[in-house]
Amino acid sequence: MARHATHARPQPALAGFTLIEMMVAIGIAALVMALAIPGISEWAETQRARGAARSVADLLILARSEAMRTSRNHVVFFGNPGQTDPSGNDVELGGSWVPVLAIDDGPPAAANCAIGGGEVLEGVEAIEDMGWGVSAATGPVSSDAGTAPFDPGGGWDGATFVDPDGNKVNWLLFRPDGVPVTFVGAPGGCGAIGSYGTAGGAFYVTNDTRDFAVVLSPLGGVRLHLWNAVTAGWSH
Repeated sequence: MARHATHARPQPALAGFTLIEMMVAIGIAALVMALAIPGISEWAETQRARGAARSVADLLILARSEAMRTSRNHVVFFGNPGQTDPSGNDVELGGSWVPVLAIDDGPPAAANCAIGGGEVLEGVEAIEDMGWGVSAATGPVSSDAGTAPFDPGGGWDGATFVDPDGNKVNWLLFRPDGVPVTFVGAPGGCGAIGSYGTAGGAFYVTNDTRDFAVVLSPLGGVRLHLWNAVTAGWSH
């Protein structure tokens, strides 16, 4: 009986990492994470700030749509966190209703710019690290129809709305047809309701890193813009 030659099978190389290779891999992963985390953190902060600015835009859209749906005036007040009822009724709003507050102010003939019993309130909560004004922007959005001087300072000076007499105001009203108007009178006062399309302007808000503008057109359209530091201009 013939004998066949046997051949030894080659043994596969042992898979795995040496201790040095593992340490190198861990070091590279740690470096990648260290480089990525600041970018992720900055992105998250930008999205958070964008969401806060969007909430202001959304409240304007809501006030306008509700005015048209209910055929009732809706007033929007903008101020600093922790203020009381701007009408002087001393209804404590805390920080939960301001910086922007929308009031269902009733039928056109009964509007008084005050918070009354049964009137519906909608507000934007004060957001930590967000405030009125800008930190880097050097000028207003081109579509900003407000004639108040562009002011990067805080407070409601971050807005550009004025009444027909040229006074800077922090009230505006959406009529039942959805058109925004301001009020004739001293700053902060309600006064007489202004004429058609007198409430064009913008709100400027910042988290000290990113600047946003919420622009309200004289006919009631709302648009959100972001300041681009690279192009030194507002997004469109």
